[in-house]
Amino acid sequence: MTIVRSSAPILLDSAVPATTRRDTRHGPVAQLLIAWSPLSVILLCYALAGWVSAPLHADGASTGSANRIGAGLHTTAPADADRWLFGTLPSSWLQERLFDGGAHWYDAVGALVYATHFVAIPVLTAATWFVLRPRFTRWLVTLLAFTVVGIGGYVVYPAAPPWMTYGDGPDAVQRLSGLGWERLHLQPVADLLGLAQGISNPVAAMPSLHAGSALLVTLFLWPVVGRLARVALATYVLLMGLTLVYTGEHYVVDVLAGWLTAAVAVLAGLLVTRVLSARVSRRRAPTAPRG
Repeated sequence: MTIVRSSAPILLDSAVPATTRRDTRHGPVAQLLIAWSPLSVILLCYALAGWVSAPLHADGASTGSANRIGAGLHTTAPADADRWLFGTLPSSWLQERLFDGGAHWYDAVGALVYATHFVAIPVLTAATWFVLRPRFTRWLVTLLAFTVVGIGGYVVYPAAPPWMTYGDGPDAVQRLSGLGWERLHLQPVADLLGLAQGISNPVAAMPSLHAGSALLVTLFLWPVVGRLARVALATYVLLMGLTLVYTGEHYVVDVLAGWLTAAVAVLAGLLVTRVLSARVSRRRAPTAPRG
């Protein structure tokens, strides 16, 4: 990916101490750990949200269940919204036409696209630290806003995904996010994914943080990459959304909510770092001599 100079001014990263900038005495491994340390906040947020939603894990997708803050489980409203938008349930419609019990090339593509969610944020965090250091503070603020809004969203609005709600019946939807690993002859990866999904929060569907993180990465990199990279990033966002719907992981409205969450987070990152930059500029401005 080619990094280009943006025509817009890049805000100074005033929050990074001088000792940790490019001339730091820390080695690359230590710097990487420093860059990744804020990601522990995300893990803590996920753990807290999982604890709040634990009663729903046990009850399954039953209407009337509630999490530890009293928010009820939603099983039909997202599906009704999809039907209102498209006249049908997109996940069911796609699986009816594309899934025949076996793994195809597009299942392999979908598995790879789905898996990028677990590495995109750490990789971009590291790349921003080492290559785009003046934007590091903005990235952290953006990521924190995305985490708080996104995880807060599915805590106050727990919603079951299509595979959990429509396992049987005329609108049957299966969970296919691990199917493509069979095509790639990487069954251990599929087993690992299944293990991770088994201990994850199954009612964290609204908003889709898979879809949101793809757009978050794209919007953050957009000003500093070239035309071909922008095309690749835009394609990635669309492929992630399509994959999530086809594999039964999310409704279309979940994807749209994830995209909205990413847009809000990027805006928050821009506004907060502008305020920080303005304050730093005022502190550094020379004091006018007294008459």
